Amino acid sequence: MAALIAGCGAQTRVVVAAGTTVVDSGFIDLVASSFEESFPHIQLSVVGDATAQVLELGRRGAADVLLTHSPPAEEAFLASEDTTRYVEVFTSRFVLLGPGTERMRLSGLPVVEAMRAIGQGGLPFVSRADGSGTHLAELDLWRSAGIEPAGQPWYIETGQGMGPTLQVADQRMAFTLSELGAFRRAEDVLSLVEVDVNADTALQNPYHATVPARSEVRSEAERFVDWLTSGEGRTAIGTANRSLYGAETIYEVP
Repeated sequence: MAALIAGCGAQTRVVVAAGTTVVDSGFIDLVASSFEESFPHIQLSVVGDATAQVLELGRRGAADVLLTHSPPAEEAFLASEDTTRYVEVFTSRFVLLGPGTERMRLSGLPVVEAMRAIGQGGLPFVSRADGSGTHLAELDLWRSAGIEPAGQPWYIETGQGMGPTLQVADQRMAFTLSELGAFRRAEDVLSLVEVDVNADTALQNPYHATVPARSEVRSEAERFVDWLTSGEGRTAIGTANRSLYGAETIYEVP
């Protein structure tokens, strides 16, 4: 990525490609602003896309920091690409959502059993189907449940982000899987409710930051990632969390 001239001094632009869940909410922009206050010579340009597309940007050398939330996809990337940083920076969780009239039949079940009940019962389910970290986590749950949803009449694929997918699920009175932060930001305009499934590691949602070795501004990219895991970065993550979600901690630092 090229260096830019800002005012009287040189400012280096670092492209941060991040999953749409943390971009659409404004969360990562708040964190990036805190970083830029401490490092005014570095400009962070945040772009949002599904995890699969974010990793592809890394393969093409079109992004300097990749912020994703699908460990299996990340492992495949690490196996094929040279990187200089790969570190967990914060974590949230996924939630299974559904219409209030239907959620009781699944309440108390482990999440994999709940997904199996949805598939076997032919209950409507809306999927992002866009290669996002949320979509990839959903597919893992179906595999664990022994269900192949593709092509089933009850399985609705939007091919869109979390916001539109939540709207479709709400309109269809269907179930869906969502990242908690994305749901909280839209909750007030939805009738969907969280299904009280048993806590499960399958619903954990770690976010990792990766710096591809091919980045032309690797030093500055590494500085941002190192800052994210520093005391100052953790404080900024907590501040952004409180700004968006109040007392509820959505994004926890490791």
